[in-house]
Amino acid sequence: MKKKATKTILLTGAGFTKNFGGFLAKEMWSKIFNHRLVEEYQKLRKLLCDDYDYESIYHKVLSGEFSIQEKGAITNAILAAYVSLDDVVRNWTFRQGAPYPVNIYGVNNFIRRFAGKNGEFGFFFTMNQDLFIERHFNDIRTGLGQPAIRRLIDQYMINLRLPIEKINYISLPTKDMLQRDLNSYISGQTICYIKLHGSYGWQSSDGKERLVIGRDKEKQIQDEPLLSWYFELFKEALESKERKLFTIGYSFRDSHINKIIADSAINHGLKLYILSPEDPTKFMTNIKSVEYGEQIRSSINKYYPYNLLDVFPSNQDDSHAWKEIIESYFTE
Repeated sequence: MKKKATKTILLTGAGFTKNFGGFLAKEMWSKIFNHRLVEEYQKLRKLLCDDYDYESIYHKVLSGEFSIQEKGAITNAILAAYVSLDDVVRNWTFRQGAPYPVNIYGVNNFIRRFAGKNGEFGFFFTMNQDLFIERHFNDIRTGLGQPAIRRLIDQYMINLRLPIEKINYISLPTKDMLQRDLNSYISGQTICYIKLHGSYGWQSSDGKERLVIGRDKEKQIQDEPLLSWYFELFKEALESKERKLFTIGYSFRDSHINKIIADSAINHGLKLYILSPEDPTKFMTNIKSVEYGEQIRSSINKYYPYNLLDVFPSNQDDSHAWKEIIESYFTE
């Protein structure tokens, strides 16, 4: 079902939450590798030494020839890593002198600019599985919702900075459930916040209580109805004519995401805007080595060599970087 996107679309990766003390994939991997339960199983340690994609490891173990004990060990180690990440996220506060004093009011104002208007839908896509946005996006003028699922964290939990417990976890809708009320799922959402690779606190729709943290990506997306639908929304949004995709913290290492970006740039006029503190020379060199890298590189319209603190400093001033983004992205 086609839902026309606004001209401006947001996409974030792990580097977004890193601005607030979050973990990159390498840090998640190390927490899992170092977990006491994993230490007991050489087969798991060998697998981790051969594959540094912890999400891929999780699905290899759960779907492979591993013992119940090994499957339990990797599940508990990964869950512990996510709990640790959520501890960082839920205890983050905006104040000068803090380790990560990004002006959250400025960030929220930035996100609000992606809201739907004139009958179009606003889209904020992410590969992240942390709960930073759920815990810290707060704008009385703008609604932000996740289509097809209930809210994971209520305002009471946010206000008290409470951790989520297993009782709070969400079981994703089955295909029948998803199809039944498809039209109502995204009605009334000012910004659709869509987690393309699942989330901490989500469990599979098949009733097996598996974490939904997607990699083995295309297969997992196909097997989980909500992720499959989310991916179609991503594809449809980017294929709308002459859209502008703003990325923060995305490393361009996901071939299925890159394919959609590249195809949309070549065939539908998509323009790419990248916020990254990486040196532009290094970035442009590295992008050539990823799948669809040449097509993506040719679609880059603007490159902003900043982190979020540069754009939204702790003194809450309008930075030169923010003024540059407003002029070249939101008003161009």
